[in-house]
Amino acid sequence: MKKIPLQQRSIDRLADILCAAEELIEEMPLEDIQPTMIAKRADVTRTSLYHFFPSKYDIFDALASKYHEELQARIVQYFDPSQSTDYRSAWSGVSHVFSDFFNKNPAAATLLLGRKASRQIRYTDSSSSNVFAKDLTNLMCSYTDLQKYPMKEPSARDVFQTILEMLTATFALGMRNEGRISKKTRERAKDATLAYLNSCISSD
Repeated sequence: MKKIPLQQRSIDRLADILCAAEELIEEMPLEDIQPTMIAKRADVTRTSLYHFFPSKYDIFDALASKYHEELQARIVQYFDPSQSTDYRSAWSGVSHVFSDFFNKNPAAATLLLGRKASRQIRYTDSSSSNVFAKDLTNLMCSYTDLQKYPMKEPSARDVFQTILEMLTATFALGMRNEGRISKKTRERAKDATLAYLNSCISSD
């Protein structure tokens, strides 16, 4: 994005642009979407569009960042700070939050689980996943009984980085094959990632 809007009118215009792009992503392949189509759907001029985004890929990148923030907020809301829960049931719930988010947000699934739109999105996805892994590690170690089990090598953060990659890869395959993340796919992803997590902790 070229610049962060400060005035309410510009903020509203930016929201319209992102909303228009989101609608188009749900309707057609990414490669078929043109900046003029986004501008028309958002009811803004091409000049206004380019004022914020030099290309459609910058719009996709902004949407990818937005989806990461929304998903992360949902994960945080899932945990109850007032009580510690079994890490296995907690991870089952987290997996459900992930799958539910992507099933309800087709554009998010396309950008974050589908073929990457650009190098920028790959970078955004990778950077956001690193932050996500760190935050998820803190949540799981703070609000579940996982804190009772020392991690073997690698580190807890690296473990959850791998788990996130396993989870999203399985969900991406489910999206490609079925057009959604089915309960069967979610359970398969949960079981595989939980098995990996169990292999990385010490039961002593």
